[in-house]
Amino acid sequence: MRPLRLTLQGFCAYAGRQEIDFAGLAGNRLFLIAGPTGAGKTSLLDALCFALFGESSGEERGPQHLRSHHADPALPTEVTLDFALGNATWRIRRRPQWDKPKRGGGTTRVGGEVELCELHGEETGKPLDRDAEVRAKVEELLGYRAAEFRQVVLLPQGRFRELLVAKPGDRQDILTRLFQTALYRRIEQRLAEEAKAAAQDCQRLGDRRKVLLDQAGAADHAAAAAALEARAAALAAAEAAEAAAAVAEAAARGAAEAGRDAARRLEEAREAVAARDALQAKQPAVREAEARLEAARRADRLRGAEVGFEAAAARAAEAMAAAAAAEAAEAMARARLALAEAALADAAPREAEAAAQQAEATRLSGLLDRAEKAAAATRNAAQAAEAARQAADRQAAAEAAAAERAAEIATASEALAAREAVAAQGERHRLARDAAAAVARDLAALDAAGVRWRQAEGAVETQRNGLAAAMRQAEAARAARQAGAAALAADHAARLAAALREGEPCPVCGGTHHPAPARPADEALPEMPRLEAAELQAVSALELARSKAAEAEAGLRLAAQARDDLLLRLGEAASRPAEAAAAELRAISAALAEAEAAATALPMLRATAETARGAAEVAARQAKQSAEAAQAAATEAAAAAAMRDAVLDALPAGLAAPEALRRAAAAAASRSRSLAEALQRDREARAAAEAAASAAAAEAGRAGAAARLAEAARAAQEASLLGQCSAAGFEGIAGFRAALMAEDAQAKLKIRIDVFRDSLAAAESRAAAAEAASQGLEPPDLAALALALQVAGATHRAAIDAAAAQRERLAAGRRLLGEIEAAERGMAVAEAAYAVRQDLAELASGRNRKKLSLEGFVLRSLLDEALASANRRLRGMLKGRYTIRRVEEPERANRAVGLDIEVLDEWSGAARPAGTLSGGEGFCASLALALGLADTVQAHAGARRIDALFVDEGFGTLDAEALETAMEVLSALQDQDRIVGVISHVAELRDWIPAKLEVTPGRRGSTAAFRVG
Repeated sequence: MRPLRLTLQGFCAYAGRQEIDFAGLAGNRLFLIAGPTGAGKTSLLDALCFALFGESSGEERGPQHLRSHHADPALPTEVTLDFALGNATWRIRRRPQWDKPKRGGGTTRVGGEVELCELHGEETGKPLDRDAEVRAKVEELLGYRAAEFRQVVLLPQGRFRELLVAKPGDRQDILTRLFQTALYRRIEQRLAEEAKAAAQDCQRLGDRRKVLLDQAGAADHAAAAAALEARAAALAAAEAAEAAAAVAEAAARGAAEAGRDAARRLEEAREAVAARDALQAKQPAVREAEARLEAARRADRLRGAEVGFEAAAARAAEAMAAAAAAEAAEAMARARLALAEAALADAAPREAEAAAQQAEATRLSGLLDRAEKAAAATRNAAQAAEAARQAADRQAAAEAAAAERAAEIATASEALAAREAVAAQGERHRLARDAAAAVARDLAALDAAGVRWRQAEGAVETQRNGLAAAMRQAEAARAARQAGAAALAADHAARLAAALREGEPCPVCGGTHHPAPARPADEALPEMPRLEAAELQAVSALELARSKAAEAEAGLRLAAQARDDLLLRLGEAASRPAEAAAAELRAISAALAEAEAAATALPMLRATAETARGAAEVAARQAKQSAEAAQAAATEAAAAAAMRDAVLDALPAGLAAPEALRRAAAAAASRSRSLAEALQRDREARAAAEAAASAAAAEAGRAGAAARLAEAARAAQEASLLGQCSAAGFEGIAGFRAALMAEDAQAKLKIRIDVFRDSLAAAESRAAAAEAASQGLEPPDLAALALALQVAGATHRAAIDAAAAQRERLAAGRRLLGEIEAAERGMAVAEAAYAVRQDLAELASGRNRKKLSLEGFVLRSLLDEALASANRRLRGMLKGRYTIRRVEEPERANRAVGLDIEVLDEWSGAARPAGTLSGGEGFCASLALALGLADTVQAHAGARRIDALFVDEGFGTLDAEALETAMEVLSALQDQDRIVGVISHVAELRDWIPAKLEVTPGRRGSTAAFRVG
């Protein structure tokens, strides 16, 4: 992992936005992070660690302590890191939770944010934004967590010796994560699982072999083979019996078929004779059908005469209908003529009425000019009256407005006095409100404290019950483990007893007489590892339950103390209900709000009263002016009304309006025209009715003559048709029509007659042939023949089934023998595989002479390689005096065996713990160990490069020579293209390291920039 760009905002000492681009090193790989104490040098390392893992470089600084006190309250804290990993470039951005200011005051808590994405030039890949996903992805990319990061990439201030002096178990966790040796642990587990599976395979195949032998009814393979030979002999006998039964069934089937053939011939002869007789019985009906067909053919020859008769009858009927219609039309025309003559009976009076209406229209038109003048006078009078009314309304409105303004003056004065009285109580209400709020808060806190105390009591009771249950479970697990051990001991004794022989000495006691040897138990043996694990788990659960019970007791004491403090502060008020205190606080707060609102409203109320007095004076002046205008308008309205009345007296009543006169004159003229036009229409209708009556009489005479001629023609056609029917042998026209038959019906009847004649001839022929074929045959006994065939078939089938059963038994025996042989071969293979896998599992899990597991072996080897790399650097830094080496611990048997380290003093030849090194020696050893681990991780752990190292302080513990050697080691890392950042106050380093990241403090936060040279 190589950092490319680090951007900080509102982070620790950096108040604003600070960007650190590592490209500013200009080819240098070793740089000094320099600046005064407290400037923010370590904050840069905190930012690196926080961006990647959400933690600072020191556990004493949590994420909540990383916000800059110099930052703008509205500026969020944020760290962004761009870093390279192989050929990929990644960007991670983090924001811790912070308190964002609100516009109206106060703050709101904003949750933390994180985002990780891969950079592709100017574009970014799909980001991850969930903290758990980002943490897992970072650990996947880097191959280590924050703890390992602080061991091999970043050596924090005051903690560089942690890996050097760590306990073997802690060191194992770090090395396991760095070197990713969990694979070897999984290999151990997989080998153990495969060994267990191989043992189960052996047991399964043995059980299978026993089941197969039991199915074969044999004790071993030889007995099963002998049983198979006996089944082969039984099959040969069954096949011979099957062949004999087949011959007998064939003979019985031949006799049955011959009997069925004779019975068939006899039945065919009987059926043919019966069919012939049935057809002969239908001959009279067929002859009758032939007679009907002949009559239909004779009737067809008279169809032309019938058509002529029908046409003449139709024409006669049409002529008669036309004559009747003409007579009816004549009668109707005479009726219309009578009505037209009746309509002209009052022609003279109607002519006089039309003339009178025309005269009235002329008279009314002469009065129209006088009516126009009357309408103008009426409009003038109405306008004057409306003006007078509006003036009166304005006078009333002005007087009402003056009264309202006077009332407003009184109302504003009263409101001003009332608000002044309410505002005067504001300070008293404010003091009372503060006191009530304090009591309400304490009462609410007391209720919450009571709830916490009761919850704590419940938690104590729950944890006590849990502790009791855990004690019972631990005791039960201990008893189960002891019982299991006893069962194993008994089983061992039983196994030993099984090998005893009377007269031979016992390998335990030496006795030769064995009166009561131990017997094996019927139940399965317990799994001791599982019982031991269960006991260990139960003991761990008991310790956890004790810890939780103690925590619950402490929580109860704290809750009780908090409740007692509140009771003491409240005194007698503690007995008040919280709702009553809240109600009192609401009432006092409402009164205070009212007083404050009254004080705020006083200036506006005073201005309102002054405005009301000015408006009242203006309204009084307007009321006086409105009264004078109303009097003048009333005088003008009276004069206009007098003029209107004088003009209207000269006009007829009801016709004073010009429009009414016009409508009346137009109506009189319209009535005159209507009367004249109606009289003319009636005269024209009488003339038309006279002409129509004459035409209808002529048409009725012509239609009567035509009807008489058509009826004579019809009678002649009827007489001709009757003569032809008689000559053809039909009794009148009805007999002729009864014989008629459609052409398709005649054809179908002809076909049925022909088919009958053909069928009768064929039936007679078949009957003669069948009688000849059955001559001399006797009816067979089909039931006896069928019974004989059934018996022979059943015998044959039984023989077939018996042979098939013997074949199946033989095939099953062969399959069973093959399965027995396969099971025996499988057992041999499985037992060989189990032996190999069990040996591998025991070797990998540490059940070997050195008590060393596969993962432990790999960790020891990698640690040896890391120590060798570290010692190459340490010899140069400390003149070859010290060597770091592993401590062999053959007596220990756990996964961390062989991971403890010590230092060998080459000058004295004595080995001692690494923690006894002095400050400078310990710093050199820690630095060498971190570099050695980095080399080994880069060489083995998935070819992951560790391209950066940061060291925070520690150089001040070195003398000049050791300092120079240490810096030579760090400078050599540049040749490996590794970035090395150093924080130190040692003055010599400023001259030694040309590239510097200078941190400058200020009152508004620090800034940082690269300086080279």
